[in-house]
Amino acid sequence: MKLKIGTKIACNHNREGVIDSITISLDKDDIAGEYNFIDVDQYDTDLNYQGTVGYGDDYWCYFHQIEKVLEEEDNE
Repeated sequence: MKLKIGTKIACNHNREGVIDSITISLDKDDIAGEYNFIDVDQYDTDLNYQGTVGYGDDYWCYFHQIEKVLEEEDNE
């Protein structure tokens, strides 16, 4: 699943929202990417990195908690 800033997602805890941040963890013991991380504008979950997205009203979730992309940002 391809994620980008501006993409609307649904997560497995019954929340939806537009992605405003994508953080990839750089340490296997820091799966949320709180201490050693890189922020990116897009990410393909098929790469199987650990990390999080921020979305909606100050919510966040791990990559594996995203159920589906609901709407992609229109880049035209």
